[in-house]
Amino acid sequence: MDLHEGPPATLLSAFLRAHAQRESVAAVLFAQGEELYRRLSPAPPGLPDWGRFLVALGQLAADADDLQVASGYFMRAVREAELHGDYEAALTAGYDQGVLFEARERPSHARAAYRAAAQEGFRLGALYANTLRSAMALVRLHFAEFGQLDAAAATLAKQAWLGWLWLRSTAPETLDASLRAELERTWCAFLLPEEPTDLAAAWRAWAPHAIHIGASTYRDDADLPAVFALAAEAADAQLTDEGRQPGEPYRLLAQAARRAQTATRG
Repeated sequence: MDLHEGPPATLLSAFLRAHAQRESVAAVLFAQGEELYRRLSPAPPGLPDWGRFLVALGQLAADADDLQVASGYFMRAVREAELHGDYEAALTAGYDQGVLFEARERPSHARAAYRAAAQEGFRLGALYANTLRSAMALVRLHFAEFGQLDAAAATLAKQAWLGWLWLRSTAPETLDASLRAELERTWCAFLLPEEPTDLAAAWRAWAPHAIHIGASTYRDDADLPAVFALAAEAADAQLTDEGRQPGEPYRLLAQAARRAQTATRG
């Protein structure tokens, strides 16, 4: 693989093809990638393949157990998301960095990586599964360390729940079982009140009240029946109540809210 001559687009494409197909020994490929990085880094091209290239270098460094170098490439992919435009690759890089730190038992570094990925994802309106995963991982680690959520963690929790509602109705296939379970656990732990009829007030009181998705805005009052329906599913999946279905009160509230919504529109 010759990475010495050609325009950036051609060189990046050649490297990514070799990485995907494992055409070279990992150490050799990484050395070639670092050389290409040094050439392009001073004036990085505004191409999606630049973001994917940074992620690929981070993965190669992580495979070689060089966490510090991997972290540098992953974080650059996140920071330059608006330059290269591949938001999903950038957010995956941020999430992967958090996973690496967590696996090495460095929770403060993991929290920082998850927070950066989630905050950047919501700032950009880039709502992908890894945006929600990063937010949920940050919430989990922050609560484990401090026993409560600070304002930043609470904000990410609400943004993730709003994203969950939106993806649940628009792209449910992106929400795998493990991500749904993590969202359900945080919903039950931090949001569900002792009295089910208090859920609407608790939901509206928790800031922020909207997220941006591309050029659109999704508000927390967009679909109250869906909030109750989600509460029912989460309660049934995560709570036990002597053989009964703990989500039943929320199902009844969802039905009532749906009837009220229909009557108002009518």
